[in-house]
Amino acid sequence: MDTYDVIVIGTGAGGGMAIKTLCEAGLKVCALNAGRQLDPAKDFRHHRLPYDMKFRGFDSPERRAQSVGYMDSEYVAPDAWEHEIAYATAEGTRWTWPRSNAVGGKTNFWGRSAARMAEIDFKAASRDGFDVDWPISYDEIAPYYTRVEEMIGVASTIQNRTSNPDGRYLPPISFRCLDHIIEAGAKKSGIPYLPDRIAQLTKEHQGHPPCHYCGNCTEGCDVGAFFSSPYFLLPTAHATGNLELRTNAVAREILVDSDGRAKGVAYIDRTNRAEREVYAKAVVVAASCATTAQIMLNSKSRHWPSGIANSSGQLGRNLCDHLYGTSGYGYLPQLLGQPSFPDNVSTATVAWLPRWQNLDNPKQEKFIRGYSFYPGGGCDVFPSYYDDIEGFGASYRAEIKRRYPTPVSFTVQAPSQRSDQNFVDIDPIKKDVFGNPQVRFHFAWDENTMKMWEHSVQVCKELFHNMGGVYQGHGEPESPGWSLHETGTCRMGNDPQHFVTNRFGQTHDVPNLYACDASVLLNCTDKTTTLSVLAFSLRTSEYIVNQFKAGSQTSTVPSRG
Repeated sequence: MDTYDVIVIGTGAGGGMAIKTLCEAGLKVCALNAGRQLDPAKDFRHHRLPYDMKFRGFDSPERRAQSVGYMDSEYVAPDAWEHEIAYATAEGTRWTWPRSNAVGGKTNFWGRSAARMAEIDFKAASRDGFDVDWPISYDEIAPYYTRVEEMIGVASTIQNRTSNPDGRYLPPISFRCLDHIIEAGAKKSGIPYLPDRIAQLTKEHQGHPPCHYCGNCTEGCDVGAFFSSPYFLLPTAHATGNLELRTNAVAREILVDSDGRAKGVAYIDRTNRAEREVYAKAVVVAASCATTAQIMLNSKSRHWPSGIANSSGQLGRNLCDHLYGTSGYGYLPQLLGQPSFPDNVSTATVAWLPRWQNLDNPKQEKFIRGYSFYPGGGCDVFPSYYDDIEGFGASYRAEIKRRYPTPVSFTVQAPSQRSDQNFVDIDPIKKDVFGNPQVRFHFAWDENTMKMWEHSVQVCKELFHNMGGVYQGHGEPESPGWSLHETGTCRMGNDPQHFVTNRFGQTHDVPNLYACDASVLLNCTDKTTTLSVLAFSLRTSEYIVNQFKAGSQTSTVPSRG
């Protein structure tokens, strides 16, 4: 029977950071991962273009019908994204849930934008009166942001803005022609247009090579030139000799001892459906926001009849997400007929338009808090405007080429806020292929988020005018869940009656049980979540190490033998 110091469920951003930190501190760690280890040499796209692939990148009709999100395509292995483990949605809820259960999780494919959250985010409730403040200040988490940036490499510039504090950066990705045109238009609109904070290496860093801009990073990097857990965290943990990684291990529930403390994890081996158990003195759940809640809600016992560490009734509640959508698209006539150049930069967010709303006056706009934009454009692999052009033959091809450098679009990143109507629970009837009760989503965009969306559409119309572009329209909000940025479900706070975890990610009810993913974050902001997940996980992991040093991490676990 195997007994470890710590079991970590999940190997993505939060789990990977916990595994690395705990192993480096000398603790014996067993990591459970629900999928297999990917092999970049076989499972990623490399330098292939759509015409190199059998289905031109669209994949077979059968697999396309099962695709969950734009990244789940012919460019990656069929099992890189989860299709086997089902989930449920409540009546009236639309939720798209791209999950990668491969080792490293979504860090294999993420968008790489990596901005710090700010004091204006952590103390937003004090400014606008909605919800509650976070239980920590920016000054407390800032040193962890710095260490993470130095660890993974983030390219950007010093920008001196209230909403996005500066950090330690590699040189930014250079602006393209289209960026300079948009920047000039944004300046007329009073909107910042700046280099994004992006975890994509512009120079060699910590033994990792710089990006050579060869392909579509969001579908996997074969050289490790952007941060992912398998390239940046797990090798260090393995090198300590303190890590055992169990793949294809689908966590079912957290086991408890006679006192209700965590003593291990029961899981299913998805290769043969066998049930297994593993034991430890402490358990870290980092399976991603909704799955973490699912595992904990399914961990029922006489001590925890509504799920482990759920005496507050808040486990699974307070689900938040980013609304994504194309707020405006069109083209730049200034670039018509210019030579083609690979300036789409592999879907990298070269620039961003960080939050500029409600900074000085928290109620300046008709909505509270704020959103950001990511611009896209340039010579993409496939010309998205192909059906905007009439004609055929040589004249059609000539017009395609003439327009090739000109497309521009803006994707809004608008945060939803806490709501009693948005949460996950356990479906009372449905079970997945492994017999585990399914997690069920209840979600709708709130009025505040929709006001941000409407505002962003109007801003884009003005922006196209000011940059001399041709505005062609806007899209509609994507399905909730599409951004992969869900937060909440195990929110941190000082009051055990209203929060699942404390300010260190430790559950109030079970002192040897921790959450190290976006589930502990109180809400979304105008920034993405991965950098914050890494920083908070680092902080929690070092807290766990200190708990071990103090001798407080104990449970009644079977002895090794």
